[in-house]
Amino acid sequence: MAEGNQAATDLMAQLWNESGLNLDEYDVHTAALVTGESFVIVWKDDEDKLQAYYNDPRLCHVFYDAENPHQVAWAAKWWDAEDGTRRLTLYYPDRLEYYVSRVKKENVSSAKAFIPWPEEESAPNPFGEVPVFHFRTGRRPTSEMTNAISLQNGVNKLLIDMMVASEFGAFKQKYVISNADNLGQLKNAANEIWLIPAGDGVGQAAAVGEFNATELGNYLGAIDNLSNAIGVITRTPRHYFFSQGGDPSGEALIAMEAPLNKKVKRRIERFSATWRRAFAFLLTVSGYPTEPDEVTVEFERPETVQPLTQAQVRQFEVAAGIPLHTSLRREGWSDAELEQLDEDAAAATVTGEQL
Repeated sequence: MAEGNQAATDLMAQLWNESGLNLDEYDVHTAALVTGESFVIVWKDDEDKLQAYYNDPRLCHVFYDAENPHQVAWAAKWWDAEDGTRRLTLYYPDRLEYYVSRVKKENVSSAKAFIPWPEEESAPNPFGEVPVFHFRTGRRPTSEMTNAISLQNGVNKLLIDMMVASEFGAFKQKYVISNADNLGQLKNAANEIWLIPAGDGVGQAAAVGEFNATELGNYLGAIDNLSNAIGVITRTPRHYFFSQGGDPSGEALIAMEAPLNKKVKRRIERFSATWRRAFAFLLTVSGYPTEPDEVTVEFERPETVQPLTQAQVRQFEVAAGIPLHTSLRREGWSDAELEQLDEDAAAATVTGEQL
């Protein structure tokens, strides 16, 4: 939302839905967590219609100013065109440059393969900002899965080994040792009686036995240990991986999910800064010049909400002298929601209702 400007807030909501960012938002965050970075490009198409969409991180790259690493110097995107060539767009604060490969896409090996696009070599950028917005997990983008991949490979290996063992050795196998000639006629079926001669007293005597089955629990135990290690490394609560004996209480959930929630809040803080710049640019291009600090980005609360526990905590805080608005703000209520609360309370007082 745009603070203090309802018209801009309404326009932002309209652009959010019309551009498809309401659907791309999931892809933006997923790619950023999986690969360490993702991109949103905001620009107008050939019909002067505003476009904002997620871009695959394999196709884009952002270059930052060497002196000020918070400032985007320029950005690049390339993709494969339908005619078999590779297209390249460079985004600068004052212009966009368009290039096309002189050779087929599979033969592109360096920047020398590109020439300016004959139909339009460049276009002005009157907004003074690179329209490519870089979502990243850190200054050096790192996947959330980096430290867990090797352990996950171990889990996959153990699972495959267990499936092979269950196919060939999970059932007890019987064996017969005898010099008799009728072993090939023995049938393994219900109500079948095997007549096996005891032997002639010379050499190996007749014997019947069975091999022990492969113990699959050994694999399951090792998989559980690796899964537990993955949970510790990624800050994933144990009850996400393993069933618990009964439902944990609200206080237990708060304690178990605390490490994960802390990590999620760090990601929200970092992603929110990029979303503010992207939304401010969206509004600016649409005719509402807006600064990023005028935009408020709201995420859903990451922690599991227990209504009863939450209500009790709120009641205790108010009883201890903490204003209700402060308690609700700690729970994540926005200023707009708090204002609506006051309006509802005032309306309830006028009509004689009890809030």
